[in-house]
Amino acid sequence: MKPRIRGQSPLVVKSAVQWASLFLAFIVAYFLLGLAGLSLQSSQTGVSPAWPASGFAFAMVYWFGIGQALAILPAMLGLAAVAGVPFEVAAISAGGSILEAAVPAYLMRRLKLDPGLRHLRDTLLFVAIGPVLGPIFSATIGSLAFHLVIGAELEGLRLWLLWWLGNSVGFLLVGGFGLVAVARRSLRLPGKRVAEMAVACAAVVAITALGMLQVVSITSPLVLYLLIPVFIIVAQRAEQFMVLLLGVTSLIVMLISSTWLPAESLAQTDLGIIYLDVGLVWVVTFTGMVISSARQEMRAREEVSWLASHDPLTRLLNRNAFMDQLEQVLLRHGQKGGDHVLMYIDLDRFKALNDAEGHRAGDQVLRDVGAMLVEELRGVDAVARLGGDEFAAILEGCSLLDACAIAENLRSLVERYEYQGNLGHYRVEVSIGLCELSPGHLSPEEALHDADSACYEAKRTGRNRVTVSSRFAQDANSPGAGQDIRSR
Repeated sequence: MKPRIRGQSPLVVKSAVQWASLFLAFIVAYFLLGLAGLSLQSSQTGVSPAWPASGFAFAMVYWFGIGQALAILPAMLGLAAVAGVPFEVAAISAGGSILEAAVPAYLMRRLKLDPGLRHLRDTLLFVAIGPVLGPIFSATIGSLAFHLVIGAELEGLRLWLLWWLGNSVGFLLVGGFGLVAVARRSLRLPGKRVAEMAVACAAVVAITALGMLQVVSITSPLVLYLLIPVFIIVAQRAEQFMVLLLGVTSLIVMLISSTWLPAESLAQTDLGIIYLDVGLVWVVTFTGMVISSARQEMRAREEVSWLASHDPLTRLLNRNAFMDQLEQVLLRHGQKGGDHVLMYIDLDRFKALNDAEGHRAGDQVLRDVGAMLVEELRGVDAVARLGGDEFAAILEGCSLLDACAIAENLRSLVERYEYQGNLGHYRVEVSIGLCELSPGHLSPEEALHDADSACYEAKRTGRNRVTVSSRFAQDANSPGAGQDIRSR
């Protein structure tokens, strides 16, 4: 299981010049994102249904420190000049926006949340203290400023709700994306995901654009419901970053749609269709985030469970799991015996290759031999890497004669294998010991000892051969599968 990353440190700004440059970039970016939000502003409510600047501010404060939050004030004053809002209203509202960014960032660090939001707990807490709690500050202080300074056409609670919704949408989508993208350290997607995400993003663009075209009727949110299966499919298959990428894509289409929306769509009061649309995108994105986090936790638990019983290098069973299976075979068949054979495999000449070419080459050879074991043995056989260059297999329902043939084929297959290293070409071989399981084996350790002894005998008598242990064998004179097969 990957270690849980908690509360990553702020990104280091090495000089005052860098800090000032970042501060100026913050002002410009917040101003531009504010203009994008104003493009959807209702002419009657005076409130934007989506305010992406809130999420951007939070991500900047989280990663570069609370001091950066002061950049919100000059950016808000610039927006006030463009929108014709009194500067005192902008200044007071800026105070709420600073708290909106700073308080969640502080709480996330205090609670040591993983900014990658890879765990369900972290996702839920981020949404609770970010998109839910954060906008309360800006909505409360901003709506009070509007009512006290210039008066607002909407009653206080209604204005507060609309303000909270717009900032919450921006906080969840842009803030969440900025948090996860930086924690991820890269915007690049794995090669196998690029095509899938291209299709998903295209679907989100088409659905959102179609929904916004219908924004003057109830058809609009009904169309946007089609986003649900897209987000769920991506959340099931991908990480949080990709879910939020879809959410940001939908938001961008909504903001761009202001260029083609009919005038009456921006003249609606109260919770018009456009507010239902952005609220639906909020819910769909949040749902996808929860599913993605839960799925990642499930994968982590599955990985832990898998690692408890498998060798991570060869992906075969490990020693503990193999011994458990061997014990079960002895319990099922030990009293009555039967055709069941234990195979012990040890590589020859492996140490020379490992010493000459290094562990990376040795690991590759072990992986290749493991793959040959899986290829040559039957699908029902339990195959394991016991450790080092030693392997084993349980052949249930297999006669000793057939086991000898399988072992000889495996020996021949490995003998033909060649590893091309930096210093030359290397061949490895295998010594194989076979032990027929019988009622006389009282424990899996005893059975494995007999197979190991047969393998040691194969090494002692020349290597690269198959040897059968006759201890407890039902037929000590069972024929071999070639001249290299000897009975002890």
